[in-house]
Amino acid sequence: MKKFFLLLSLIMTATAMHGNGFGEALELPDFNSGKAVWMIRAGVGFNGVAGGAKETQKAIWENGSWDGSFTTIPGYVVSIGFNKSFGAHPLYWGMALDLGMRGYKTNAEWIARGTSQVTGGTDYHKKTKDETLSTFNVQVSPITIGYKYTFLERMAADIHLGAFASYDFAGDYKVYTTDHIVSFSKYGNRNDFTEDESKIKLGDMEGMRKYDVGINLGIGYWFGHFNIDFTWQRGFIPIYEGGDKEITIGGKKGQKREQGNFFSNNFQLRLGYAF
Repeated sequence: MKKFFLLLSLIMTATAMHGNGFGEALELPDFNSGKAVWMIRAGVGFNGVAGGAKETQKAIWENGSWDGSFTTIPGYVVSIGFNKSFGAHPLYWGMALDLGMRGYKTNAEWIARGTSQVTGGTDYHKKTKDETLSTFNVQVSPITIGYKYTFLERMAADIHLGAFASYDFAGDYKVYTTDHIVSFSKYGNRNDFTEDESKIKLGDMEGMRKYDVGINLGIGYWFGHFNIDFTWQRGFIPIYEGGDKEITIGGKKGQKREQGNFFSNNFQLRLGYAF
């Protein structure tokens, strides 16, 4: 990740020096001219999920004595777009085209320790299961409304809200499991470790929706033509079908509840340059 941001910084610096000169690159673009200001951005995304299906999965883990959690997965985002002010006002509108990612990861483990009633020895049994969804998509932001507040001549704060639509064109779902059994007894010792990894490509995933729409909410900082931007992205379309079906946790007489849904919930950190 550090090398990626370093390379991006060098590219933007070279672009600025090759164009109107580095000195002019430190001056703010004319954001309030009513003309379109084009920009490129690239950075890293921390992709996760929100929604009721997370609580359902946690209940399943708890019922089976598993210790599980959801984590984000890193990904890249590259975009090109423009901002255009409403006349001479700092309020603006814009559009963008992005290449991005979405997904999530779960980590779960089950551990049992004790004394065997058969052998009288000490037993240890541990299972782990990691599941990762990772997809690449193209995103269109057809409308973004924002406000740039200029201060100290060369700097500006940038608050923006917009909508996006995306389509996944590649990716996969990976499952990695391990099973480790250790025992010590008068009949001998045992130390067995097995692992398994499987992968389903995006095109073979049944019940997954490859499209999404949602909102982007962000805040940025401009120093001359250079920009750093923090954006939260939330999808509105469930990633999987069947969120309204009823499931039973803990056998036939267990707890019944609705499966729930997963929604994309991403955070992006991007560096940018206006040209």
